[in-house]
Amino acid sequence: MNMYIILYKHQNEGDKKHGPIRQYRIYANNLAEAQRTVEGYANYPNIEIIDIQPA
Repeated sequence: MNMYIILYKHQNEGDKKHGPIRQYRIYANNLAEAQRTVEGYANYPNIEIIDIQPA
């Protein structure tokens, strides 16, 4: 398994704009699996996925 870093921004309810860019680490066998996993996380409201990078 390889580590991938997800770069994203999140906007809280009532905020006028998104917050800072943050990182989240996941482990996946390949980039396609990492993208599928991120699509599941992206279903949460007010999340903007910026990039997926191998670590």
